[in-house]
Formats: sequence, structure tokens, C-alpha cells
Amino acid sequence: MIVSEVIIVAIITGFCSVIGQWLISREREIRLDERLKSVEKKLDEHNGYASKFESIRVDIAKISTEIVNLKEK
Repeated sequence: MIVSEVIIVAIITGFCSVIGQWLISREREIRLDERLKSVEKKLDEHNGYASKFESIRVDIAKISTEIVNLKEK
């Protein structure tokens, strides 16, 4: 009887260990997903600013051309 009790305890301990490791890895995956979403959000914001700066560059070029035209008159 003692041997079978030891085997049962070992099986239960092994099972609990596997479940614990699974929960830990799951938590890490959740945190990594949150970080990835945060980085993607910041990247989207950055890309939005980059497109705005492109339109500002075009506006500056137009203003520069108008200044040259005014100086010529």
C-alpha cells in the first residue's frame, strides 16, 4: 500500500507542476500580447504624424513658391 500511495502522490505532484507551468506561460503570453498591442498603437500614432508632416512639407513648398512669386512682382 505504501508504494501505491507514493506513486499517487508523485502523479498528483507532477500534474500540479505541469498545470502551474502552463499557467505561468499563459500569463507571460498575455503580457507579451499587451506589450505588442501597445507598441502597435504607438507605431500607428507615429505613422499618423509622418503623414501629417508630409502634408506640411507640401504646404511649405507652396508657401515658398508663393514668396518667390511675390518677390518677383
